[in-house]
Amino acid sequence: MARERCKVCCNAVSACICKWISPIDNKTTIVILQHSDEVKKPLGTAKIVTLSLQNAVLKIGVDFSDDVDFNQLVYGTSEGVGILYPSESAITFEDWVAKERCPQGVNNADQLPKTLIVLDGTWRNTREIINVNPVLKNLQGIQLTPAQQSNYRIRKAPFKNSLSTVEAVAQALNALEPETSVGTMLNCFQNMIDYQIRCMGEEVYRKNYLSD
Repeated sequence: MARERCKVCCNAVSACICKWISPIDNKTTIVILQHSDEVKKPLGTAKIVTLSLQNAVLKIGVDFSDDVDFNQLVYGTSEGVGILYPSESAITFEDWVAKERCPQGVNNADQLPKTLIVLDGTWRNTREIINVNPVLKNLQGIQLTPAQQSNYRIRKAPFKNSLSTVEAVAQALNALEPETSVGTMLNCFQNMIDYQIRCMGEEVYRKNYLSD
């Protein structure tokens, strides 16, 4: 018999994260392009982002060329639109903010980047999204230097400095709009991980995630 699932977060009712969700009024629009393979993973963190942030959109798939909103975003004016991806031409969030505030040498202290596209999936997944949607390569790439090691203790990452989607978005918003508190979003992430470790047991956790 299939387990009953929460209609909001889609997790099993016993693992529902909704009780830890608090709304966050962010200014920068976060658009998450989630690879179809990631939807099947119950411990993905994109759902924490979209449930927490009042200004966030989740799109699922690989080829977004038929998505009207996506096309308007990437083929319309790309001013203030960036993609969180470590391309060769990627710049830091600090440089992106400075660039948007001083377009063509005009200083505007109130002007901030408007939209950040975030790819959700494995490195292989995200490369596939980029290759299938080459228009994404035309957007301003933003690189993120992790402020600290990821707390995603129940997933093994291919790189030491890898961050979960929720951690990456939280760090991005800290840079783009430091006045916006994202603590509750990270607390939800922490609580989800702690709950899963309790369910599997400390011995299983240490054997599978702490062993060399």
